[in-house]
Amino acid sequence: KTRQRRFYNVFGSRKFKQDKYDEDKQTLIQKMQAKGYRDAEILSDTVFKTGENTVGIKIKVFEGHKYYFGNIKWSGNAKYPTTVLGKILRIKRGDIFSEEELNKRLTGPTPNNDDVSSFYLNDGYLTYNADPVQTKIYNDTIDMDIRIYEGPQYTINKVILKGNDVTNDKVVMREIRTKPGQKFNKELLI
Repeated sequence: KTRQRRFYNVFGSRKFKQDKYDEDKQTLIQKMQAKGYRDAEILSDTVFKTGENTVGIKIKVFEGHKYYFGNIKWSGNAKYPTTVLGKILRIKRGDIFSEEELNKRLTGPTPNNDDVSSFYLNDGYLTYNADPVQTKIYNDTIDMDIRIYEGPQYTINKVILKGNDVTNDKVVMREIRTKPGQKFNKELLI
């Protein structure tokens, strides 16, 4: 949100706001970490007056090394083999390391609901949890151990309809795809 004032930006206000500037510094670091620079940090920053109504900003950034994914190991997965989970995760050895992307592909939401969490939730594993742990860092490579807790498969016990004043409840209930006795399925529920 903190931008340079341009001559063609006649209508937009480019007033310096400290809270927006602080947010932007955090966003800058997050973007750098998403590009593989996990050690990125702001070493110093200075805001100085350049004119009567203008300020200049100088930021000194330490990038560090660019990191890549190494070996990815799965632990605790009894229901699905490692090869299946690896295909769903779609992160391979040598890909640019991004914790943000890893978490998105493990717990979602992804646009097509093709993350590991949706895969488990669509099969009744309501208490599924994945904990990615960095096990080894060498040179520019990070090995991961993704620890899975599957938990029990859940079934739907009761479907209760509330707030329906227009239609008879039995008419709505016959259109609902999730029925008591079925395994919990996130996709069908939505």
